[in-house]
Amino acid sequence: MNKYVKVIVAAAAIAGYYLLVRYIAPSQEPYFILGIGVIGYVAWLFGITAGIVTGLLLTPLTFYIYHQFELAISFDAIAKSPAYIALQLLTAISMGSLRSKFLHLSKKRNALLDANENLHTSLSMVREMGGIHSLCTSCKSIQNDDGTWSKIDSYLKDKTKVEFSHGLCPDCAGKYETPSGEVA
Repeated sequence: MNKYVKVIVAAAAIAGYYLLVRYIAPSQEPYFILGIGVIGYVAWLFGITAGIVTGLLLTPLTFYIYHQFELAISFDAIAKSPAYIALQLLTAISMGSLRSKFLHLSKKRNALLDANENLHTSLSMVREMGGIHSLCTSCKSIQNDDGTWSKIDSYLKDKTKVEFSHGLCPDCAGKYETPSGEVA
Protein backbone atom coordinates (compact mmCIF):
# COMPACT_ATOMS: atom_id res chain seq x y z
CA MET A 1 0.00 0.00 0.00
CA ASN A 2 1.30 3.43 -0.95
CA LYS A 3 2.43 5.58 1.99
CA TYR A 4 0.07 8.42 0.98
CA VAL A 5 -2.85 6.02 0.84
CA LYS A 6 -1.90 4.78 4.32
CA VAL A 7 -1.94 8.35 5.66
CA ILE A 8 -5.32 9.05 4.08
CA VAL A 9 -6.81 5.81 5.41
CA ALA A 10 -5.45 6.43 8.92
CA ALA A 11 -6.73 10.03 8.88
CA ALA A 12 -10.15 8.81 7.72
CA ALA A 13 -10.23 6.22 10.54
CA ILE A 14 -9.34 8.86 13.14
CA ALA A 15 -11.85 11.36 11.69
CA GLY A 16 -14.56 8.69 11.65
CA TYR A 17 -13.77 7.87 15.25
CA TYR A 18 -14.09 11.51 16.31
CA LEU A 19 -17.35 11.95 14.41
CA LEU A 20 -18.68 8.87 16.16
CA VAL A 21 -17.61 10.09 19.58
CA ARG A 22 -18.81 13.66 18.94
CA TYR A 23 -22.25 12.95 17.50
CA ILE A 24 -23.22 9.46 18.65
CA ALA A 25 -21.59 9.41 22.09
CA PRO A 26 -24.35 11.52 23.69
CA SER A 27 -26.45 8.36 23.57
CA GLN A 28 -24.72 7.34 26.83
CA GLU A 29 -22.64 4.60 25.19
CA PRO A 30 -18.87 4.38 25.79
CA TYR A 31 -17.83 4.65 22.13
CA PHE A 32 -14.42 5.93 23.14
CA ILE A 33 -13.38 2.29 23.59
CA LEU A 34 -13.43 2.05 19.77
CA GLY A 35 -10.39 4.32 19.91
CA ILE A 36 -8.39 1.26 20.89
CA GLY A 37 -9.31 -0.24 17.51
CA VAL A 38 -8.15 2.92 15.75
CA ILE A 39 -4.88 2.78 17.68
CA GLY A 40 -4.41 -0.85 16.65
CA TYR A 41 -5.18 -0.03 13.01
CA VAL A 42 -2.68 2.83 12.91
CA ALA A 43 -0.08 0.61 14.59
CA TRP A 44 -0.78 -2.06 11.94
CA LEU A 45 -0.28 0.43 9.11
CA PHE A 46 2.70 2.41 10.42
CA GLY A 47 4.24 0.46 13.32
CA ILE A 48 4.36 0.48 17.09
CA THR A 49 5.55 4.08 17.53
CA ALA A 50 2.76 5.56 15.41
CA GLY A 51 0.21 3.51 17.37
CA ILE A 52 1.50 4.77 20.70
CA VAL A 53 1.55 8.39 19.45
CA THR A 54 -2.03 7.97 18.18
CA GLY A 55 -3.03 6.64 21.59
CA LEU A 56 -1.42 9.61 23.30
CA LEU A 57 -3.35 11.98 21.00
CA LEU A 58 -6.71 10.20 21.09
CA THR A 59 -7.08 10.10 24.87
CA PRO A 60 -7.02 13.86 25.59
CA LEU A 61 -9.10 14.74 22.53
CA THR A 62 -11.71 12.14 23.40
CA PHE A 63 -11.62 13.40 26.97
CA TYR A 64 -12.35 16.94 25.72
CA ILE A 65 -15.28 15.79 23.58
CA TYR A 66 -16.78 13.79 26.42
CA HIS A 67 -16.63 16.75 28.78
CA GLN A 68 -18.87 18.74 26.46
CA PHE A 69 -21.71 16.38 27.32
CA GLU A 70 -23.21 15.27 30.60
CA LEU A 71 -22.77 11.54 30.44
CA ALA A 72 -23.68 8.93 33.00
CA ILE A 73 -20.36 7.17 32.51
CA SER A 74 -17.35 8.87 33.96
CA PHE A 75 -14.80 9.15 31.22
CA ASP A 76 -12.27 10.46 33.75
CA ALA A 77 -12.44 7.24 35.68
CA ILE A 78 -11.90 5.07 32.63
CA ALA A 79 -9.45 7.17 30.59
CA LYS A 80 -7.17 7.80 33.55
CA SER A 81 -7.26 4.19 34.71
CA PRO A 82 -4.02 2.28 34.25
CA ALA A 83 -5.98 -0.57 32.69
CA TYR A 84 -7.31 1.60 29.82
CA ILE A 85 -3.91 3.15 29.13
CA ALA A 86 -2.25 -0.27 29.34
CA LEU A 87 -4.84 -1.63 26.91
CA GLN A 88 -4.01 1.15 24.45
CA LEU A 89 -0.28 0.49 24.76
CA LEU A 90 -0.73 -3.27 24.54
CA THR A 91 -2.87 -2.88 21.43
CA ALA A 92 -0.32 -0.60 19.76
CA ILE A 93 2.60 -2.87 20.63
CA SER A 94 0.89 -6.10 19.64
CA MET A 95 -0.52 -4.80 16.35
CA GLY A 96 2.79 -3.15 15.41
CA SER A 97 4.65 -6.34 16.28
CA LEU A 98 2.20 -8.46 14.27
CA ARG A 99 2.63 -6.16 11.30
CA SER A 100 6.40 -6.38 11.56
CA LYS A 101 6.25 -10.18 11.68
CA PHE A 102 3.75 -10.23 8.82
CA LEU A 103 6.09 -8.14 6.63
CA HIS A 104 9.05 -10.34 7.56
CA LEU A 105 7.13 -13.51 6.68
CA SER A 106 5.89 -11.90 3.48
CA LYS A 107 9.49 -11.17 2.42
CA LYS A 108 10.50 -14.74 3.26
CA ARG A 109 7.55 -16.09 1.28
CA ASN A 110 8.51 -13.99 -1.75
CA ALA A 111 12.11 -15.21 -1.49
CA LEU A 112 10.90 -18.82 -1.34
CA LEU A 113 8.63 -18.28 -4.35
CA ASP A 114 11.57 -16.81 -6.32
CA ALA A 115 13.82 -19.73 -5.34
CA ASN A 116 11.08 -22.19 -6.28
CA GLU A 117 10.65 -20.52 -9.66
CA ASN A 118 14.41 -20.68 -10.27
CA LEU A 119 14.41 -24.37 -9.36
CA HIS A 120 11.53 -25.09 -11.72
CA THR A 121 13.32 -23.21 -14.50
CA SER A 122 16.51 -25.19 -13.88
CA LEU A 123 14.58 -28.46 -13.67
CA SER A 124 12.83 -27.77 -16.97
CA MET A 125 16.23 -27.52 -18.64
CA VAL A 126 17.23 -31.00 -17.46
CA ARG A 127 16.13 -33.86 -19.65
CA GLU A 128 16.24 -37.28 -18.15
CA MET A 129 16.87 -40.42 -20.11
CA GLY A 130 15.38 -43.64 -18.91
CA GLY A 131 14.74 -47.15 -20.04
CA ILE A 132 16.98 -49.69 -21.73
CA HIS A 133 18.95 -48.67 -24.82
CA SER A 134 20.71 -50.99 -27.28
CA LEU A 135 24.43 -50.29 -27.50
CA CYS A 136 26.70 -51.91 -30.08
CA THR A 137 29.35 -53.97 -28.35
CA SER A 138 31.95 -53.28 -31.01
CA CYS A 139 31.61 -49.65 -32.17
CA LYS A 140 29.53 -48.35 -29.24
CA SER A 141 26.78 -46.95 -31.50
CA ILE A 142 23.35 -46.67 -29.95
CA GLN A 143 19.98 -47.58 -31.44
CA ASN A 144 17.49 -44.69 -31.78
CA ASP A 145 13.76 -44.94 -31.08
CA ASP A 146 13.08 -45.36 -34.83
CA GLY A 147 15.52 -48.29 -35.09
CA THR A 148 18.42 -46.47 -36.75
CA TRP A 149 21.92 -46.49 -35.27
CA SER A 150 23.98 -43.42 -34.43
CA LYS A 151 27.16 -42.59 -32.58
CA ILE A 152 26.61 -42.30 -28.85
CA ASP A 153 27.95 -38.75 -28.66
CA SER A 154 25.49 -37.44 -31.29
CA TYR A 155 22.65 -39.44 -29.70
CA LEU A 156 23.29 -37.92 -26.26
CA LYS A 157 23.71 -34.47 -27.79
CA ASP A 158 20.31 -34.78 -29.50
CA LYS A 159 18.49 -36.22 -26.48
CA THR A 160 20.10 -34.09 -23.75
CA LYS A 161 22.02 -30.85 -23.44
CA VAL A 162 25.34 -32.67 -23.16
CA GLU A 163 28.26 -31.30 -25.18
CA PHE A 164 31.37 -33.35 -25.92
CA SER A 165 34.99 -32.54 -26.63
CA HIS A 166 37.59 -35.00 -27.84
CA GLY A 167 40.47 -36.48 -25.92
CA LEU A 168 42.21 -39.76 -25.16
CA CYS A 169 41.96 -41.69 -21.92
CA PRO A 170 45.27 -43.00 -20.51
CA ASP A 171 44.60 -46.58 -21.70
CA CYS A 172 43.91 -45.52 -25.30
CA ALA A 173 46.77 -43.05 -25.28
CA GLY A 174 49.09 -46.01 -24.51
CA LYS A 175 47.88 -47.80 -27.66
CA TYR A 176 48.80 -44.86 -29.91
CA GLU A 177 52.03 -43.89 -28.20
CA THR A 178 55.20 -43.92 -30.31
CA PRO A 179 58.51 -45.27 -29.03
CA SER A 180 59.68 -41.71 -28.33
CA GLY A 181 56.74 -41.20 -25.92
CA GLU A 182 54.62 -38.98 -28.22
CA VAL A 183 51.05 -39.74 -29.20
CA ALA A 184 50.77 -40.51 -32.92
